[in-house]
Amino acid sequence: MHTTKEAAAALNISPTTLGKYVIALEGAGFRFESGKRNVRMFDEKEMATLRQMIETAASEDLPPGQAANMIGQTAYLSLIEDRLSAIEQRQEHLIHLYDNLSSQLARLPAHHIPDYSPPSFFLLPRRKAGFLNFLSK
Repeated sequence: MHTTKEAAAALNISPTTLGKYVIALEGAGFRFESGKRNVRMFDEKEMATLRQMIETAASEDLPPGQAANMIGQTAYLSLIEDRLSAIEQRQEHLIHLYDNLSSQLARLPAHHIPDYSPPSFFLLPRRKAGFLNFLSK
């Protein structure tokens, strides 16, 4: 974890500029951890995001806010793609399980498949309760 001064020195920018970049990234949806006394602390992942923002702003000649939004959109689309991929993998797994179960059920002899009949208490007539019982007399 890096303090604001350490992070600014590692990124070759001033702490004030780092603060502006952090505010721009927070506006784009990124969250930075705070240590004791509400002091911002930066881990390696956050440092990489800040480096990416600085490089994007320099290469595209964008102000920090627009560079942050561009990085935020890219990160959001990447997250959606990852989640869709995970859903597709789960779906394939479920289809595989369903196919296996169907083939196992098809191989079972008919006399091994139990006949379901509801429990006897479902078949008993229901008694009328309270006021309805009084009215039916």
